[in-house]
Amino acid sequence: MTTTSTPNSVHIPENARIVVAGAGSIGCFVGGLLVAQGHQVCLLGRPRIIDAIRNGGLKLADGEALDMALDANQIGLSTSPECLADADIIILAAKSLVTEEIAEEIARYAPAHAIVMSLQNGVRNPRILREKLQQTVVATMIPFNVVLSEGNRFQRTTFTAEIIMEWQPELAKLLSGDLITFTAQQDFNEVAWGKLLLNINNAINALGGLPVRQQLMDPQWRRLMAHVVEESMRVMAAAGIKHQSVAPVSMKMFCWILRLPTWLFQRIANSMLKVDPEARASMWEDLQQKRLTEIDEFQGLIIELAEENNCSADLNRRIYGLIKKAEQAAAGSPGLSVDAIRNA
Repeated sequence: MTTTSTPNSVHIPENARIVVAGAGSIGCFVGGLLVAQGHQVCLLGRPRIIDAIRNGGLKLADGEALDMALDANQIGLSTSPECLADADIIILAAKSLVTEEIAEEIARYAPAHAIVMSLQNGVRNPRILREKLQQTVVATMIPFNVVLSEGNRFQRTTFTAEIIMEWQPELAKLLSGDLITFTAQQDFNEVAWGKLLLNINNAINALGGLPVRQQLMDPQWRRLMAHVVEESMRVMAAAGIKHQSVAPVSMKMFCWILRLPTWLFQRIANSMLKVDPEARASMWEDLQQKRLTEIDEFQGLIIELAEENNCSADLNRRIYGLIKKAEQAAAGSPGLSVDAIRNA
């Protein structure tokens, strides 16, 4: 069973310098909001993204009220991990696939007093970081998705601006503002597992290739989502893992709502439908860009737990196999139907 221990209280220097390591869609969006709230932020990312921001600034939107443009000279920009040497706070927003690689860069360049915040999917990254780093590691859970709609424009596709983090109230207070808030929570480990239960459906969206909202309006897709979440909950229960729902209702009720007739689902699940009409899961974007996905942190972890506890995870196995096949094909989302996924 994977657990996350709560770190001791940390000292935060005044005018803390923040480096966002692995600044992709999530990292640039969060980093940009922190800049707008008055923080010193450096984005450490790949040349493609950093050059686009350097040439055209950083644009942030959320489909509602947020529509912001930051000049490039307001933000630190780097493609070299040497910028970590100046960090008081490191926000790690990279994919789980490169956690160990970036941990090595942090260990080499970052000062010992730096706080490392893992803004990553899955539940295993904080443990990996703690095994490799002397710095304090703080796990966080980010409940929204961000897409790169242009070379330097990042749009949040779900309408919430709160990040949940381990119990570090002073750090949460420092980073919070009108544009984005950080909430410290003592039972964070259960929250992380609750977020995994929502992320478990990223693969379904990636395989279908449809916008999330369109899938949610189809009862067949909703029943498939409910099935994979319920199977995952059974596996977690067999492993003795507790979770706390990050949805407005319990995950059991969440699955019940997914199975309602569409007309009733629309009335009850308004908050679930408050997403950008074209929003898709980040795993879909990974397939479209011919990148490896984080499937091992979702279905892969559930399958491991099922094997360790001698229980079934058949649907998760099928989904896992289909994503791996799509990765190997490098042809984008396969655009599968519900029946094709169930019968794989």
